[in-house]
Amino acid sequence: MRQIFLFVFLSLCTGMYATVRTVSNNPGSLAQYSTIQAAVNASSNGDTIYVQGSASRYNGFNITDKRLTVIGPGWLPLQNFLAFKAIVDTIVISGNNSKNTEIQGLDVFMTVTINTHDSVRFIRNQFESAIYLPTGTYNGLVFQDNWFDEAWLSASAGVNVINILIQNNILYATTTNGNFMSLTNSQNILFDHNLWYGPSGTNTAPCFAGISKNLLFTNNIFVHRNAASGNTFSVFNKNITFGAGVNNPWDSIYSNSGAGNIANQDPQMFNQDSVNAGHNNPLLNFTIAAGPANTSGTDGKDMGLMYDPVGILNWSNTRMSRIPYIYSMNISNPSIAPNGTLSVQDEARKNK
Repeated sequence: MRQIFLFVFLSLCTGMYATVRTVSNNPGSLAQYSTIQAAVNASSNGDTIYVQGSASRYNGFNITDKRLTVIGPGWLPLQNFLAFKAIVDTIVISGNNSKNTEIQGLDVFMTVTINTHDSVRFIRNQFESAIYLPTGTYNGLVFQDNWFDEAWLSASAGVNVINILIQNNILYATTTNGNFMSLTNSQNILFDHNLWYGPSGTNTAPCFAGISKNLLFTNNIFVHRNAASGNTFSVFNKNITFGAGVNNPWDSIYSNSGAGNIANQDPQMFNQDSVNAGHNNPLLNFTIAAGPANTSGTDGKDMGLMYDPVGILNWSNTRMSRIPYIYSMNISNPSIAPNGTLSVQDEARKNK
């Protein structure tokens, strides 16, 4: 019964000219498809695919020459019914016609390969492995509100990366790979309002591996993360470091520059002790009430993760995607006579 109402409700939340397709690998589900790939194959440009959370992992899927939106429930949904995330093995996005494809609210367990070179967006996902940019020039990629859970983005040799936004993400790492590898041929790459942190101790994890150049950093917090290693000719404006190994990555000795940065001071997040201890937990309270990072950003907001009361840039909401979900359901007469009427009252909510 619950799955019936969930998918009926979601089916009503469609645009006038696009089709919404539903996917679930839960036995007995009334979703239209049991695999994401089958829904992709049936879809046309502009369609949306809703992927229901599941205790079982989904097989990977390929999007080729189609502009689609694929939406899962988030990396830790709060839904009362079937409160599982949607874990996907792999994602491959290819072809020029896949421009403006958006992936939202999934947990990608293995790899993402992006062969579409223009305007692909990743919103509110959990990445657990590699994101590959294999060849060519990439323009207009967006990574927003994601949890990079020991994950990294890697550009192959000779790849050009321009006009990329990495905003309001948690970037956690413990290894020497960092979260970004070989952004050598880059222009207009903005890292804005991210929280970079890693384990406590002297083995500070780098942010970058290989050689990255010409990056712009604004309003980031770096705790136990070295932003100077493998990163040159970059600009840092109003960032803060704390126990970062290299606490002045903006200095000219690293061939970098910047202004308004704060070196090796406690940002004073609410759960700062847990961050200092290296606890990889995106549900910690990262808000800032006072101290050097409070209202000190280039935009007058706090450094680090954003908590805007309107819009999608609020880390408190990132655990869930923005699709409506069934919040409560009450069946007032569970026993009815033949040909009787079943009385059901349900409440739906939409995450911001």
